[in-house]
Amino acid sequence: IAHEHYPAWTKTFFNGYSSFFNPIFLVPLLSTSLFFSPSSAQTKCNIKSIFQLGDSLADNGNVIRTPGASIIFKADRSPYGETFFKKSTGRFSNGRVITDFISQSFKLPLLNAYLDKGATFTQGVNFAVAGATALDNSFWAARNIRLPNWNTPLPNQLSSFKTHLQSTRGNLKDSLVIMGEWGGNDYYNGFFQNKQIPEVRTYVPFVIAGIMRGIKDVISQGATRVLVPGIYPRGCLPLYLTSFPDNNTSAYDNLGCLRNYNDFASYHNRYVNRAIANLQRSFPNVSIVYGDFYDAILTLIRSPSSYGFNQNTLLSACCGTGGRYNFNFGTVCGAAGIKACSNPAQYVHWDGIHLTDEAHHRITDILVKDMPSKFNCVV
Repeated sequence: IAHEHYPAWTKTFFNGYSSFFNPIFLVPLLSTSLFFSPSSAQTKCNIKSIFQLGDSLADNGNVIRTPGASIIFKADRSPYGETFFKKSTGRFSNGRVITDFISQSFKLPLLNAYLDKGATFTQGVNFAVAGATALDNSFWAARNIRLPNWNTPLPNQLSSFKTHLQSTRGNLKDSLVIMGEWGGNDYYNGFFQNKQIPEVRTYVPFVIAGIMRGIKDVISQGATRVLVPGIYPRGCLPLYLTSFPDNNTSAYDNLGCLRNYNDFASYHNRYVNRAIANLQRSFPNVSIVYGDFYDAILTLIRSPSSYGFNQNTLLSACCGTGGRYNFNFGTVCGAAGIKACSNPAQYVHWDGIHLTDEAHHRITDILVKDMPSKFNCVV
């Protein structure tokens, strides 16, 4: 989709990214190994800190400290956090999130939430806030999509990121910046405010442009390693399976996931890959790495026994109630009286849209296995 297809006023929004938006994005997803900085002698990764921007997939306590925030999934209540932390921490899981496991893989402590004013930030900060969008509220208001005033989109998180660096005189040379995932909430709000897939697809170039601007922004602050996760296979999430049932069996793939929503996620992820490839050429001394969350999750669902998951509950939430997928918007995880399953380590899905500690662990194992080589270093 070329950006010339949009009204003239939108061209300024792309801020120099016109080469991203053309039919070449429609080719199959290419190996991400093509998108990294030129090869040279590998050195120690020497990652001494991690900075995370994103939404509820990475939030570790920011939204519960955000004034006025009201969230459907009550991550500040039991049974959130019960498996690993033995208490709720604001993470949307029964334990750790992917960022935690990435930190551990580089032998770093778990990050603290930026809004936790009593915390220390010597080895990085987590700026992610549940519900956050890549694009700000004004963009969505122009499309009749209402977002809460407390939404903390990417531009706002970047502002906090810069403020933190300035106040601490931080150096990003030996850091890893994780940019997202971004887009999940942008599209979620579209789907759940009665927008159809063809219309929501038109948002993708704008979302990608916003992500690329964010990457350029952190590079301008000195970042040399940036991990850019793709979005989840939406059609495999219990929330989507429950909210958008289809009587036509052909609407589901052989895994039982909704084809259209997975196709949409793939569409977004192809755009991300091509945009990264384009941006990488402009910054040959920076490693910009795509994190394939999409395929990692499908790997767990395709081969559950290899990872210790129960074949019979692959598309069901561990914490929830009702229906084929154990999900009901009226009684979500964290609501009074809602308990988690007794064996969460055998479940991929935690509350219907977020994953379990064990799933996050396995996904990170898949991603981190070759991450150092993609960053042109060794652990």
